Amino acid sequence: MTSTFNIPSDYVRTPEIQSHWIRRKEIMKAHPEVEKLQGKELLTAPVSFLLLGSILSLAYIVQTYQWNWLYIILLAYSVGAFINHCQWVMVHELTHDLAFDSPKWNEMLLLVNNLAHIIPSGISFRYHHRNHHAYLNETYTDMDVPSEIEDRIFGHTIIGKATWISFFSVIQSVRTLRSPQPFEWALVYNVVGNVIFTIMVGTMIGAKGLGFMILSSLLSIGLLLHPLGARWIAEHWVFSAPQETYSYYGPINTVALNIGYHNEHHDFMRIPWTKLPVLRSIAPEFYNSLYSHSSYVKVLWVFITDPRFTLRSRVVRWPKGVKSD
Repeated sequence: MTSTFNIPSDYVRTPEIQSHWIRRKEIMKAHPEVEKLQGKELLTAPVSFLLLGSILSLAYIVQTYQWNWLYIILLAYSVGAFINHCQWVMVHELTHDLAFDSPKWNEMLLLVNNLAHIIPSGISFRYHHRNHHAYLNETYTDMDVPSEIEDRIFGHTIIGKATWISFFSVIQSVRTLRSPQPFEWALVYNVVGNVIFTIMVGTMIGAKGLGFMILSSLLSIGLLLHPLGARWIAEHWVFSAPQETYSYYGPINTVALNIGYHNEHHDFMRIPWTKLPVLRSIAPEFYNSLYSHSSYVKVLWVFITDPRFTLRSRVVRWPKGVKSD
């Protein structure tokens, strides 16, 4: 299948600085009122605890009523994955310290949100995601850019790309080893907290409840080609070269806390999830002309089936201090 998209099969190298830095200045000049959108969001903390309570309640229900595993998988696919993905959105917000003035309080709430993901990955995500913003699409300082070996193994066949997105969590974890995170005690708290939480769920709720939570966690980032996994493709894989970042404005934003507003987020990292649609409505002349997505299912289908799409279908730049060829 070949689509009408402008998809490169190899890197599109750009000598330009991030377009987000330029657009931010232009928007601030044209719409200074955008400054008022930046700051803390009081809803983040109660929403975080509501999400954790919801996923635990569902785990309790499937355990108490001894649901069949087929129904547990269906519930995890249709509901649990979306709750769990929202908790990733909260981890993302707290990575940018958008809930409290105190960085420590943001860190503590981040750890709470990461509990339901089972794998202690919140603090590692915070470190690498902040670098993602600072070194956007630099090969290979930005951990969002797949390695060359990933591309060789997974990037050129339908089966390879489908496998890559299904096991994205494992592959992403291995990828981060190329730039190990410096030690910080928060990493220890993350591991200890998640291990204790997992043991408590397994003993106090039961194996089926814990299994439901594990499935929800894995599905929320792409297992079994869940549509939510398309988010990793939709944000920075090139559908319209030379544009390097893409927003998604489809219906899943309603149940995924506006995570699709990705150009807006990169332009203004200090604007919280509740106000990203407001930013777009204030400055439509800066966003309406950009290519955007309306369907994660379509993104996933095109990525997997279009032979032009590889893991190198990215706009990239050389690391800072490295001269281009």
